[in-house]
Amino acid sequence: MAQDLEKLLEGLREGKGPSIILLHGDEFRVRGARRAVLNLIAPDSDRALGTSTFDGRTASWDEVEASLMTPSLFSPACTVVVEYVPWFAPAERKVDLLDKCVGLWEEGRRDDSGRAFMALLRSEGWTRERWLEAADASELAGTLKDYRAHEREIGAVWQYCREQELVPGNPRADEQGRILQLLEQGLPDGARLLLLAPQVDKRGRGYKQLSRQGCVLDLSVERDRSGRIRRESLAGFLDQRLRRARKRIDPQAREAVLSRCGNELWAVHQEIEKLLLYVGEAEAVSVSDVEEIFTDQSESWVFDLTDALGERDALQALGFLRRLMADGEYPLRVLGAIASQVRRLLGARQLLDGELARVWHQRMSYTEFQQRVPADTEGLPTKSPYANYLTLQRAERFTLPELKGFLRSIQDTDVRLKSSGHQPQAVMERLILEMCRP
Repeated sequence: MAQDLEKLLEGLREGKGPSIILLHGDEFRVRGARRAVLNLIAPDSDRALGTSTFDGRTASWDEVEASLMTPSLFSPACTVVVEYVPWFAPAERKVDLLDKCVGLWEEGRRDDSGRAFMALLRSEGWTRERWLEAADASELAGTLKDYRAHEREIGAVWQYCREQELVPGNPRADEQGRILQLLEQGLPDGARLLLLAPQVDKRGRGYKQLSRQGCVLDLSVERDRSGRIRRESLAGFLDQRLRRARKRIDPQAREAVLSRCGNELWAVHQEIEKLLLYVGEAEAVSVSDVEEIFTDQSESWVFDLTDALGERDALQALGFLRRLMADGEYPLRVLGAIASQVRRLLGARQLLDGELARVWHQRMSYTEFQQRVPADTEGLPTKSPYANYLTLQRAERFTLPELKGFLRSIQDTDVRLKSSGHQPQAVMERLILEMCRP
């Protein structure tokens, strides 16, 4: 069965514990667990000689296994670490992978977009050899249905993956089978394999087998129905950091921190550390300290902005945009977030006009939504049922032609922002006025 971190570390201290360890979940927690495990199985004095690290996005399993089976001449124990393991990831539909890739790219998340692109190529049957021999992104035109609609973004992601030397790798199922075979046969004495996976499919055969053997550590954070980190988890994380720093925090300041936290624990950690450095020797954190230094990572402003646009309230939308710009928000990030939300709304609007036309009604409750709309309905915008429900509610405010027009305006704005001679705030205000025009 899957175990907790303290149990795993206790076994490793006693010289026991599994020879293959799979860590997955929140990136910040996974990195912390990685350090703790390596400190026990590969102390600093032996780490340089006895530890090999691979990037699962580019390395083949043959390379990993060869390193694991080759005894070290200088260290009695061999530790192999594989980061960004793709072999346990849930299978995704091609259309979802393409939307995910383009959306992440427009939000400025280059590495995540590249990983989604590699997964898309694997789903299309691309091998490492075919990727290395391909001339350019136009070779996808004949296989990707929506290639022409996203040709510019796909070309940019393609070039980025080339520069970062990412490759599609081998089929996931083969790698899972070989890992399980290695688990059954046993590793060489003193050898350990540490796998770090950003995503896993808990229903997969490989994951279930490793879990039964006590090789899995799930480090996910608790999230609410909309997919956000639960407030209780964020509060506990904040209180732990404050106790460690021996700081008090005013109730109002604590509330201000929690309202500004985003959906990534590592980003929350960075902001808390920055806040503590700013406070310095002071015993307590005040609300003015939070407002001065703690970046608002909450994505709720996207919904506020789209609500204002949907109501064609130009004054409210412009006021909100100006506050974001005054807070130092990067214009292209704002534009990318708006584009991602509009694409989700567009997909939801198409569902409302099509497959869900006879099922959905304006005052539908969440309970009724769960009963009448299957979770595996083709085209739902997210993996969270509650987030899908909210998105469908918001999509009611827009027509299909309006949303398509928004995407054209966003594309024009992207070109203007990247061109010299345009003032970013004026460009964004022009977009707002176009989207609010009757």
